[in-house]
Amino acid sequence: MDQVTEILILSANPKNTNRLRLDEEVREIEEGLQRSRNREQFKIRSKLAVRLRDLRRALLDYEPQIVHFSGHGEVNGLAVEDEVGNAVLLNPDALEGLFELFTDKVECVLLNACYSELQVQGISKHIQYVIGIRQGISDKAALEFSVGFYDAVGAGKSIEEAFRFGRNAIQIYNIPEHLNPILSKSVNIHSNSFLGGILDSKEYVFKFRAECDHDVNELDKLIGKHVKKIIKVRESLLPDVEVEIYVNLSLNELRNAMRKIEDGHVMVQTVAPKDKYTGERNYSL
Repeated sequence: MDQVTEILILSANPKNTNRLRLDEEVREIEEGLQRSRNREQFKIRSKLAVRLRDLRRALLDYEPQIVHFSGHGEVNGLAVEDEVGNAVLLNPDALEGLFELFTDKVECVLLNACYSELQVQGISKHIQYVIGIRQGISDKAALEFSVGFYDAVGAGKSIEEAFRFGRNAIQIYNIPEHLNPILSKSVNIHSNSFLGGILDSKEYVFKFRAECDHDVNELDKLIGKHVKKIIKVRESLLPDVEVEIYVNLSLNELRNAMRKIEDGHVMVQTVAPKDKYTGERNYSL
């Protein structure tokens, strides 16, 4: 018997915020999965008017593989409801900490809320796939992204493929917001030990751009024992990918490894410490 994937949909539309079509979004997701050929492989749980404690309780009760949040978002956090239905922001650090407790259960988090990029960056330290919205997004665009994403999931597509279907669903309606959804993929979290010893405790964080996933995967194979984590963020429909890497290698050591990758010149020319990264290519390298 195929394993059943649990999808937990959480939504909040506090009474002192603009009305959103959250009920319609849940219905469209359910109908899309129900009509899919793999419908027996999915079980949807939904919780409306979510309060702070409801998120923890739902995760404990259902232990889902996919967690979907729909509602309002601000730079300082997602908006859930207080005890009387007014908006209260969910602290990004607390949200990251909560998902860290479910790192062995949750495989994908989708934050269908405006300005959720900060939350994506935090949660992706612990969850393999995290999707959010870089800036603002209209109600229609958010709805169509969800429908396109879950239509593809129901058809057996991967999370990355489903993400692209979601973006395309926005674009089909000629809504100029199809690049607002972003996907962060944590490629690998390696053990901190190798050859019976402990890795150098000094850890460096670098960012760079690569022409495609293949180049990043080849780099990971080459220096895997020195890597703690790689996070990939695809920012466009092009194959280009932006990467954040946690390693115990110096900048020169990492760059020398990149030079061994065929067509790795974009990585070599853009890699920099995270706090100095610009994404611009240094053609002199």
